[in-house]
Amino acid sequence: MAVYRDYDQQGLDAQYNLRARWPDHVAFMEAWRREGTATRLGPGWHLDLAYGPSAAERLDLMVPQGADDGRAPLLVYIHGGYWQALDKVDVDWLAPAFAARGIAFAGLNYALAPAVTMDEIVRQCRAAIAWLWRHGSAYGCDPGRITVAGHSAGGHLAAILAATDWTRQGGMPATVVRGAFGLSGVYDLEPLRLSYHQAALRIDPRAVVRNSPLRLKPNPDVAMVVSVGGDETAEFHRQQAEFVAAWTGQNAKVAVVKAPRLHHFDIVSRCADFAHPVGKALLKLAAGR
Repeated sequence: MAVYRDYDQQGLDAQYNLRARWPDHVAFMEAWRREGTATRLGPGWHLDLAYGPSAAERLDLMVPQGADDGRAPLLVYIHGGYWQALDKVDVDWLAPAFAARGIAFAGLNYALAPAVTMDEIVRQCRAAIAWLWRHGSAYGCDPGRITVAGHSAGGHLAAILAATDWTRQGGMPATVVRGAFGLSGVYDLEPLRLSYHQAALRIDPRAVVRNSPLRLKPNPDVAMVVSVGGDETAEFHRQQAEFVAAWTGQNAKVAVVKAPRLHHFDIVSRCADFAHPVGKALLKLAAGR
């Protein structure tokens, strides 16, 4: 029996069970954690900065050497893990490559499901950007040049931040995030609600509407870039295609970067490879060029 589009329960779950599809995810995740841990021992870091009251509301910030005039563009990178796993240390390894190009880098943590709801995860990510906008200049970052990026669940959150009306956060301009990059992102939560992930996520239909970027009104002043690995599942390709269609239909600026022969995990390594189309596009977006 179909539970979503033409998928029965087994088929839908298989589309979103990425660790089962690519068992080598273990090696990728171990490398991210190992390299992130080693990178944090180097210079330029401000670790575990609190942007909110809970233990999870922390971020790591690397600022380029000499960026003491408050003018360094800032890339905020949000980890994936289906809103249930991973940590900012798993993305911190990306920081040195951007710092070497004069771009500050923030790895963002947020509380994880099932301990918190999707609404709370989104609230925390918005609070982190608001904190960086208010306090980033004290660390050498330009609050007018904030870019967000993320992989998988992080891609979902990056798109949410791109669509946020920041005037509702109190004393902020309508546009705070200038650019956003969704890498293998989830843009509609409805199939997740119907999949095995629902046991942890506990999303109701109204939360799907509130927290699905595909269903939100985009900010036309934000440059949005998306990419999905050529070897990803059909659902990830459909999610991106429908997101692009929905946002461009509302006059948003959305660019698509092709990533052939990459899957859900090896595409992440291309973020710091500035010779690859993915890394080149992310660098250009973060630098404001």
